[in-house]
Amino acid sequence: MPLLHTAQGDIDYQDRGAGEVTLFLMPGWCQPKTVFDAFAGQAAAYYRVVTLDWRGHGKSSTDGEDFDGAALVSDALTLIEYLGLTQLIPVSVAHASWVAVDLAERLPERIPAVVFLDWIMNSPEPMFFTSIDAMQHEDRWQAARDELCQCWLANSDSPTMIHHLQTEMAQSSYQLWRLAGQTITGVYRQYGSPLQRLDMLPHPPQTLHLYSLDRNDEYLALQQRFAKTHDFFQVKRLKQARTHLAVLESPETVLTEILLFLQR
Repeated sequence: MPLLHTAQGDIDYQDRGAGEVTLFLMPGWCQPKTVFDAFAGQAAAYYRVVTLDWRGHGKSSTDGEDFDGAALVSDALTLIEYLGLTQLIPVSVAHASWVAVDLAERLPERIPAVVFLDWIMNSPEPMFFTSIDAMQHEDRWQAARDELCQCWLANSDSPTMIHHLQTEMAQSSYQLWRLAGQTITGVYRQYGSPLQRLDMLPHPPQTLHLYSLDRNDEYLALQQRFAKTHDFFQVKRLKQARTHLAVLESPETVLTEILLFLQR
């Protein structure tokens, strides 16, 4: 796969398909871009599709220094400029969606829409921050990571899901999980919730949140109420998926929903 050389390391990316509009696929923290493999192959029949590994993730390298969410925004902007993408739709897994919002805020003329995949849209429960805090301790981070992965798996017996969560994501280092925890905690403390962050945008893009893990009806209702007062926002709880990673569990379902959203 091609590499983009930067001062902080090499960004490994994949570029397939063709068209004026590009789906810009962004994995979550501590996650390689393989989460999009099946989806990207299907989506390339409709759009140009670019997927990247963040610095220090997957096949991308790093200078070894700590980094934060601003660094991921920088990685994305660098690749966008390098490839000359003029119209793009960020499609982001979980907390990479903070990056997607920052991109939309910086590039409103280039980003007409964004798609979030299974992002915690409200203010997380205290247990969430307890788990993230454990990521800051070298003697506790692996147990905390494994507990999260079991939650995300949602009792699925899919070999694809199990391999991605228990093998591919498990290859991410203590440093990455620690930095992920610091960054994610920081943005929730700063903004309160993603819905509050979206409310701050002067020119919000058309926005779709697709998710499958949280089956709490009040969580869905919260987002539906937001949609009623913010006509740029849509939410869909998927019936065909149950895990944290519907894009891996049921890529054809996610693609169908995105195509419907973008064709409206």
